[in-house]
Amino acid sequence: MPTKPSSVEFADTISDLMNAIAGWLLIGLGTAAFLSGLGGVIQYAGTADMVIPVLVLLFSFVFITSGMLVNPRFRRRLDRRHEVSRFGRIQSVDSRVLSESENRVESCTSCDAKMREGLVRRYHEEYTAAGVPIWTLSENHNFYCSSCATEELPGLTLTDRDDDSTTEQVVTEVE
Repeated sequence: MPTKPSSVEFADTISDLMNAIAGWLLIGLGTAAFLSGLGGVIQYAGTADMVIPVLVLLFSFVFITSGMLVNPRFRRRLDRRHEVSRFGRIQSVDSRVLSESENRVESCTSCDAKMREGLVRRYHEEYTAAGVPIWTLSENHNFYCSSCATEELPGLTLTDRDDDSTTEQVVTEVE
């Protein structure tokens, strides 16, 4: 698969920027609605007029949630989430297959050979709240050629599956 033309990369960048702006606007609108609804609930506490401030509070949660789902930065963080019970500093490892279609040449961490396909392991340490990464402290990548990945990482197999004329590379780690 060839690399994207510059016009497609530019359109993707603009799309991410517009989604980020829309997300932050929704979050700001939701925060303003939350403060307004909270003030109304406090003011009309215990009366029948409290229905509208409660509805405003519900809409504020919808706006804030929508803003977080639209914003690309929040989506990337939500994709890296951990268990809901996790708080504080967490170290984790992600693995993915480096394919030749990415047009990257990397050096294998173990044998120092140049490679276009193999395994990429990303090590990162981050602070989390309820399993959602809030702040990344450090991040590092290790690249392994196919032979070193199967030798150094026991229980790991790199396989190619041929289903419906599409090739999918799968990384499996056995504990």
